[in-house]
Amino acid sequence: MELILYPFKNIVFNKNSVLLDASFVLSLIYDDDIKHSDCLSCLKQLSEGSSQFYTTSIISAEVLNQILYKLFISDIESKINNTSPYNSIDNIRSITGSFSRHDTKILKQRKEDRLIHIPYKRYFDNISKNSMRRNLLNIYYNKSVEIISELEKIINIKYLNISEECISLVKIFMCENLLSVNDAFHLATAEYNNIDFLLTLDGDFLFAESSKMKILKI
Repeated sequence: MELILYPFKNIVFNKNSVLLDASFVLSLIYDDDIKHSDCLSCLKQLSEGSSQFYTTSIISAEVLNQILYKLFISDIESKINNTSPYNSIDNIRSITGSFSRHDTKILKQRKEDRLIHIPYKRYFDNISKNSMRRNLLNIYYNKSVEIISELEKIINIKYLNISEECISLVKIFMCENLLSVNDAFHLATAEYNNIDFLLTLDGDFLFAESSKMKILKI
């Protein structure tokens, strides 16, 4: 594994293939992310070098999942943050109506330091499994798909296949480098498909000593 740290001043990108990790994509999407401006600058540098961007079904699933919950949380906290919600006010009221009294009190009293303790994911998942209430979440599913589809279209992201041979490499990275399942899949898919670079904000790839991959780390 070769680690290359941002800014990539000593690299001349020329029609390189680049696998975009979920951490990079999410930071690119959200302009309030601390690394957003760096990701934009990096994307510009790569685009000017006519790079081809790639993703995988697993990376896309990670991104969609994160967007889904972030949109949900954003709506629940919209009054506190003085932002416009995606969902209707009535639907948001119905959603928070399923929250515990303790969590509802935190929202009503706008105790920002305690918002982090509200189990938003559990509430979302509970509603999504309720046949009578799951339609309250329609907007979050539709909006998350819209956001990722628009990004894929704008920068022309292509999907890599995860083959049986690739999975054998995943197992090697997991056992030899103790990488998480998803990180092992990202690295193996990039290496097996002869991708030039893996672009990430994640530090876990540092442990992939047995890989030949070049890691662009922001």
